Amino acid sequence: MDEPIMSFDGNGQPDVLSLINSEAEKVEPTNKVPPTPPVVRAPSLELPESLPTPPDQPKETSHLKASTFTEPLLPIDWMSESVQEYIRTVAESYGCPLEYVVVNSLFTAGLAAGKKAQLVTNPYTNYPCDFFCMVGKPSRNKTGPLKEVTRPLREQDKANFAKYQDEKAAYDQRKREDKNYSGEQPVFHQRIVGDSSPESRNALLAQGDMIGVVADELKSFIDSLGRYSKGGNGLGAELSQLLSIWSNVSFAINRKSEETKLIDDPAMCINGGIQPELLGKTFGTDALMDSGFTQRFLFVYPDKGTFIKRCDRKFMTLEMRESWTGIIGRLFNMQPLTLQLSHEANRLYSNYADDNDMRAEEDCYISGMIQKMNIHTLRLAIMAHLLSDHWNEPVITAEGMEHAIRMADYFTRIHIERIYPLLRGSAATQRPMTNGDLLRAVNRQFTIKSQNALAEALGVSQQYVNKILKVPPAPERREEQ
Repeated sequence: MDEPIMSFDGNGQPDVLSLINSEAEKVEPTNKVPPTPPVVRAPSLELPESLPTPPDQPKETSHLKASTFTEPLLPIDWMSESVQEYIRTVAESYGCPLEYVVVNSLFTAGLAAGKKAQLVTNPYTNYPCDFFCMVGKPSRNKTGPLKEVTRPLREQDKANFAKYQDEKAAYDQRKREDKNYSGEQPVFHQRIVGDSSPESRNALLAQGDMIGVVADELKSFIDSLGRYSKGGNGLGAELSQLLSIWSNVSFAINRKSEETKLIDDPAMCINGGIQPELLGKTFGTDALMDSGFTQRFLFVYPDKGTFIKRCDRKFMTLEMRESWTGIIGRLFNMQPLTLQLSHEANRLYSNYADDNDMRAEEDCYISGMIQKMNIHTLRLAIMAHLLSDHWNEPVITAEGMEHAIRMADYFTRIHIERIYPLLRGSAATQRPMTNGDLLRAVNRQFTIKSQNALAEALGVSQQYVNKILKVPPAPERREEQ
């Protein structure tokens, strides 16, 4: 091994510092690589569980909710699996919107149970009945599901009529054999009525039954209001009766030529369809909108759905029809059932109704419609309960009430977004103003001191003015639930 070279100072002597360093290198060699600096970890940033809300900024912006942009749907998830399967099968078989089948199912179930099913909420009682209207062009097929779903009701009427004929024949035979026979005369208990006079409907209601008006075209039914009147009040008298019937408010019928009748605790459903072009002309008149008749309807107006070719549609099998007949049959035969809301269901409904009560709308019509949704919701809860697996249980649960509120939200949104624009645009653009419209408009704006003077100015009789200005009185405030 070569000896290290020593450095010398200027006198020829070895450099002392070099000697020391050379000895030190023999013991511990010098590391010429600089040491790695220690790793310095960045400080961790822990966010709070919830960031503070900036001042003057709402926590939630309602108009940015996802539901605002989604297509409104009529839910069926609370109903039993067999009912859901039936509803989907009918919709796919007839190539119609699901919503049409849903409202017909609610209508049919409520009418089958009748007044045997009632919901008691302090201090009111409601039955499973309501007014429904399916809106859509003829191509949407409103008639098909209406006839299909209500088939068990018509079959029941046939059976009841056959029974009535047998009992009537026996009654007549006894009357012929014994003129003093005082037995009770048989009654035909009819559920479905079509084109009928108010007198015939009132006669059925006087029996204590719930009845259902089925009108393929609701325009014909509405246009006939007042047609059968003999007392001169026309539309006003019949409309007043319909308002009372919807509110389950008793009313009396007084006629000179007939015995006075009391229609006690009436219950009636209405169900039918109408085209969008005719809706404003039919439901948008001052008499129907101002009285609250139009707001009492639950409108179904589905968006354009997916077209299903006929060769791809499902078949309405005998098994499916028998399944539905069995579901409705058990409601016909059910024992009287008094329903109550569970504690949580009552809380949900109370919050919903309170929110409706506190909604301040500039438009009086919309305010009235929203208020009536409080009653609609309770009735929808009964009908949906009857179509659920809990149909014979006496308590409507929180899940059942939540489902009813979602249905009510659907009907509210449809009414505001799709129905009301058609109603509001009808008065000015779809029909000319009549003398009756003018009289009602003047009556709303001014105080009429002399009907005779006004009648003379318009060229009509004072009796005509008096009849037009007799706006149907609102029923007792029973519906404010």
